[in-house]
Amino acid sequence: MDLHILLNIFIIFGIAILIIMICNFLKSPYIIGYLITGIILSPNTTGLLKDTHTVEMYAEIGVILLLFTVGLEFSFSNLKKIKRYVLMGGPVQVLSTIFITATLIWLITRPSLEESFFWGFLYALSSTAIVIKTLQDHNKINTPHGKFILAVLLFQDIIIVPLMLLTPILAGEGGNPVYDLLLLLGKLILMGAFSYLLARFVIPRFLHQVRKIQSQEVFLIATIFIVIGVALLTSSLGLSLALGAFIAGLIIAETDYNRLAISCFLPFRYVFISFFFISMGMLLDYKVFITHFHLILFWFFFTMIVKAVAGIIAAKTLKLSWKTAIAAGFSIAQIGEFSFVLAQSGLKYQLISDINYQIFLAVSILLMSVTPFIVNNAEKIQPGFAQLRLKKKKSDE
Repeated sequence: MDLHILLNIFIIFGIAILIIMICNFLKSPYIIGYLITGIILSPNTTGLLKDTHTVEMYAEIGVILLLFTVGLEFSFSNLKKIKRYVLMGGPVQVLSTIFITATLIWLITRPSLEESFFWGFLYALSSTAIVIKTLQDHNKINTPHGKFILAVLLFQDIIIVPLMLLTPILAGEGGNPVYDLLLLLGKLILMGAFSYLLARFVIPRFLHQVRKIQSQEVFLIATIFIVIGVALLTSSLGLSLALGAFIAGLIIAETDYNRLAISCFLPFRYVFISFFFISMGMLLDYKVFITHFHLILFWFFFTMIVKAVAGIIAAKTLKLSWKTAIAAGFSIAQIGEFSFVLAQSGLKYQLISDINYQIFLAVSILLMSVTPFIVNNAEKIQPGFAQLRLKKKKSDE
């Protein structure tokens, strides 16, 4: 038996427990502890963990399980209630972020127009894993801003595919963009129709037969079979595995066994999600904080403000209240998990330099670190602004 995988897991969890105990003493979110664990284990820091591929594989499983449990808790019937948010809020948020980012970066640093729009692509995506987990942990997923955030994040998980298709085109390579986008639309329609058939006729009958065995272990295996099957199907169509897992969750949520599926999967989700945040920390070369701290600080606030403004614009387009719009805008004001995949594609096509990639990672990790604080207190931002304006008005009088 190859023991290096067990040794890696032993090292990862040992350091993670120690760091999280410190975070707990300092009353910091565990996510920060996972990111710090990744930085400590990184080949760029201590080199304690050289086989990063295993951690990255577990991280991808974590994102898949997270999206599956979100689907379980948010069925097709609930999704219909926010379809306007998905179809209107999502596109407005993504397009606003792309154009504001591209314009400002072109004015500030004067890169090529293609590079400017690629940065817009990177900024357009927010962290599904962190935001959804924080909303779930504090029972805010069904609040007005929680529903809007979920809708926007779902749209972002879909839009990552055309963004990936457009990246080589920006670099002067690739095929016919119109054909590629029409093909993507056809795949989404096909996937939607197939999911409806599964939810209506296949999965309920299948799970009913499985439950006759009266074994929770067999039910868990059957559920994993469904998740992997739907995820592989979406992947074969050129869509993301995470999107497939979400669809699988929606399908099972329509059955009578959704609560049982949630209870079975929660422990696995928490374990694998920890690998995701650790893997993000492992990508970073900590020395970039020393050599380019001023740039990291600038782009940190630049990113937060641009993304918050784009989110607020999207929410106000749907005529949501200022309190909801501001809470939603600041809650999604970070870089997303899939942006790292997109950034690596940008490296391949030379749309981003190595040093800018490291600065991007540093800014992303800092934003991920503060996101739990922001999401937890997002509903207090607008009232806080209102109180400040009132105090200023009184002082002026």
